Amino acid sequence: MTATTRRGAWATASAVALVLALTSACDSGDGDETAPSTRTPATAPPDPTTAATSPPVSRSPTPTGTAPEDPVEAEKEIREAWRILFAPESSVDERSDVIEDGYENALMTENLFADPLGSRLRAEVTSVSYTSSLSADVRYTLTREGRRLDTGGPGAAVLQDDTWKVALQTVCDLTRHATDAPQAPSCE
Repeated sequence: MTATTRRGAWATASAVALVLALTSACDSGDGDETAPSTRTPATAPPDPTTAATSPPVSRSPTPTGTAPEDPVEAEKEIREAWRILFAPESSVDERSDVIEDGYENALMTENLFADPLGSRLRAEVTSVSYTSSLSADVRYTLTREGRRLDTGGPGAAVLQDDTWKVALQTVCDLTRHATDAPQAPSCE
């Protein structure tokens, strides 16, 4: 560290200390002692040995963790996964691709959509809301032959292997709308 840099760092630290001292002196004594203090806690002066070599702190916004990076694209993927799951022409493999751990639970999915009642299930996604960057609540209308069914609550979608998929628990819950589609052991 050069002498000029050291002097600049000391001057900055001294100026900060002086401002803090003056602020503290102005706040003590002569005011209304019953009024709550509006002063914010003082921060420590910068370390003069690192002040000149530290990189600037980023002022970019902090991610909230309540939505994926691209929520619009994520919603498109979620809606497409639900479309494939309920499309009568979809194969077991296509459905397994869009279900969380779908290949491990393909037998349940096959039974659900081969069942006389389950095969006629249709769903239309009405809204998607993110509970985190990896999961979403999916509201949908479930019908069979044009008649609305009660789903027992919202469905869900999860991000698995960088792809949005219908949550396994949602498919597990759908089995109650079929006559012969037992839930997979992983539903428990």
